[in-house]
Amino acid sequence: MKNKKPIYGLVMGIRQQAEIIDKHCFGTCKKIICGAMAMDGIGEMGVCRTHKENCPRFEAEMQIPIGDVNGEPVFIRKLK
Repeated sequence: MKNKKPIYGLVMGIRQQAEIIDKHCFGTCKKIICGAMAMDGIGEMGVCRTHKENCPRFEAEMQIPIGDVNGEPVFIRKLK
């Protein structure tokens, strides 16, 4: 069985994070996969697969996934 790649959810419902996502993820980086996915209790999140070592805006991320999408683990990530 093939290893699943983690999905990093970028919370768009937090104004400061949404501004970073719009400017960096959609603007400079352009590696964001789609506009958003939604999870109960969290709301819309931008979807990213970039590892923290390759993200200049990375600040922190959860150590335990909040769930999965088609068997791929989803971790919430905070940008700076």
